[in-house]
Amino acid sequence: AVGPPGTPWSAGGADEALAAEAQERRRSEDAAMRQLWRIYRDSVQPVEQRTHFSKFFARAMTEEEFVARPQVLLLGQYSTGKTTMVKWLTGRDSPHFDVGPNPSTDKFMAIVHGDEERLIRGGAATCLAELPYQGLDVFGATFFNSFAALTVSSDVLKDITLVDTPGVLAGANHRDGRDYDFASVVAWLAERADLVLLSFDPLRCDMADEFKEVLQVLKPHRDKVRCVLNKADTVEATELVRVYGALLWNLGQVLKTAEVTRVFVSSFWEREYKHKDLQKLFDDDKQKILKELRSLPRATLQRKTHLVVQRARMVRAHYRILSYMQSQLPMWVKTWASDEKLKTWLAQNWDRLFDGAQKHHGLSSGDMPNRNAFLKSLVRLDDLARKLPKADGDLAKAIEALDRVIERDVPDVTRGVVGVTAAPLCPSKRDPGSAKRGGNFFAGMFGGWGGGDEHA
Repeated sequence: AVGPPGTPWSAGGADEALAAEAQERRRSEDAAMRQLWRIYRDSVQPVEQRTHFSKFFARAMTEEEFVARPQVLLLGQYSTGKTTMVKWLTGRDSPHFDVGPNPSTDKFMAIVHGDEERLIRGGAATCLAELPYQGLDVFGATFFNSFAALTVSSDVLKDITLVDTPGVLAGANHRDGRDYDFASVVAWLAERADLVLLSFDPLRCDMADEFKEVLQVLKPHRDKVRCVLNKADTVEATELVRVYGALLWNLGQVLKTAEVTRVFVSSFWEREYKHKDLQKLFDDDKQKILKELRSLPRATLQRKTHLVVQRARMVRAHYRILSYMQSQLPMWVKTWASDEKLKTWLAQNWDRLFDGAQKHHGLSSGDMPNRNAFLKSLVRLDDLARKLPKADGDLAKAIEALDRVIERDVPDVTRGVVGVTAAPLCPSKRDPGSAKRGGNFFAGMFGGWGGGDEHA
């Protein structure tokens, strides 16, 4: 997209031929996205509902969440320039952008595209079919006072949505005045975000308790996290180098990642730099973060493909674990044990049951849930005996449907639209049914030579 003159997004323009090509590619990707949604809705979601999957993991996705524009979540302690960065990206100012040296932004605010500026308060914003925030109702009606959507006429918002957040506070202050769990809301938004930008101030890189809680909930989404060392021109070059090293060390201690977190260093506003020794670095990192943001729409299809396949695998493992446990229940537990006695028996035999399910079904360790968290969720279910699925024909049909999603449906939808050039002998360039996924290699390559049945 091309923004209005003077905005950073305006640097991403292209000639008409390239723009037409990009538009055609976008149409193909949008069609594939719709098909992916139908696959999830028709084949994965029913199994989620049957196995109470949302009681153990994330609740079912909605269509609005699935087809939404890429979401960019901005997080950080107060006065690190999150809202100023929104102004810089959109090229717009608004009376609803509250900027100041003290904690100012007091709401989660989604900045979305609209023909004219309009503030949509939480209750209405979570009901609109055009917005992907219906799921926020899990935090209750009182949270709606702390959420809003702001429509802004800016071309950048035709491609992405920005979500500004309240600044993280230090000490006991972060508990006062909030009638919701800040970290839980961040976890919900981060799960649905395409990119998370953590903003830091070089004059205040220490991490408050609540910010450490936020970093903990971001761990499962660490691949989406980028750090922004903002206001970098306000300190001299030697001090900036020291701050940069300290920031990387602190992040490593909290996130416990083997890879170094990507950090963009600049001052994300249009003012002249105060200290210009590292001006080239500042300008380069501004362009790098813009490049990453511009790439989000193209990467959305790959991310949603990954999400559907990952969720199908998780649901498949979930169903198999529960059905195995039901098959191992002693007769006395099935016939007359109370719910509490059933849960006690499960807890006492938990390791044997959990490991047995993995071995019996040949489940990959990467598909297995956290055993302690799974048990905690399991014993919180009411009327547990009736909710454990049986290993019967329904299980076989559900597993077959999930296998079909992973092995055939999703590959068929994404074939040719994910930007990968197929090898000459790749099945996608020949008859799609000529080589069964998981079958004998030589049978697929040479039209049946070598025999071999498809694995169950």
